[in-house]
Amino acid sequence: MIRGEPATSNRQAAAWLARLHADDRTDADQTAFRAWIDADPRHADAFERASAVWDSVGGLAATTPIVGPPAAPVPMLSRRAVMAGGSALLVAGGSVLGWREATAGVYRTGVGEQRRLVLEDGTRVMLDTDTNIRFRTRSDLRTLTLSAGRVDLQIAADPRPFAILAGDRRALALRGRLDVRRDGARAAMTAIEGVARVEAAGATLPLVPGERIAMAQGSPDRVDRPELEDLIAWQTGRLAFRDETLAQAAAEMNRYTQRPLVVADPQAAALRFTGMYRVGDPEAFARSLAVLLPVRVEAGADTIRISSVS
Repeated sequence: MIRGEPATSNRQAAAWLARLHADDRTDADQTAFRAWIDADPRHADAFERASAVWDSVGGLAATTPIVGPPAAPVPMLSRRAVMAGGSALLVAGGSVLGWREATAGVYRTGVGEQRRLVLEDGTRVMLDTDTNIRFRTRSDLRTLTLSAGRVDLQIAADPRPFAILAGDRRALALRGRLDVRRDGARAAMTAIEGVARVEAAGATLPLVPGERIAMAQGSPDRVDRPELEDLIAWQTGRLAFRDETLAQAAAEMNRYTQRPLVVADPQAAALRFTGMYRVGDPEAFARSLAVLLPVRVEAGADTIRISSVS
């Protein structure tokens, strides 16, 4: 079932599209989807538009996982099958993603790759692009270390606490769902469901659903309440930007591609905009910005240059 704060019909439709293509879709999801469709005539239109986009564009490039056996090919699921309650699979921006069994060990994704794992304790993990994790178990503790990248964790109930290590910070939970990200010395943890305890410098901070803690060496910790649907949009092959600078957005988009966006001057870098964009196609992203912002786009073989129009 789709959870979270109220959102527009288009954003809800995108979330439903991803949920109904998921390998772990349930009958309850289908029932809730039908109720959502019936609640407002605009919902069916929004779902049709989202399905058309899903069908016509790719996002993340399909890549071979570094660890684990390749997934068996599965047929695409049409929007008619979804509306009628057909069989489920997950396709995120062009990559076919299915849950795979995993034991303790090291797991990685390359640039532009996403991957889903079910750990030996039943915890479900989705790895974002360019992510590296290590999972270990003991008789009294489960530990997942995030060296780089981003994960969504659906922690299975277990008598043993589940520890998440990101740099010099540790979070503990028994069950629940967390979004955890690490970029070098910076880390962020968001509680989506359940309560976690974040430990640092001898202190313990409870993290309740909807709260995010941002941590960086040499800076005080910051706690806020992000828009959760925006936060987890990466799981459907999209990124949401809300009044963010072009420099910030380009850095995020560059995580998913080997052909980076280069913001050429401070004036362009400081421009702000809002929107949701498909990852894995930096040129399409740049050209869409050229319609919204006073910028010029020059697409080269290795980079895409964005500069201000003076």
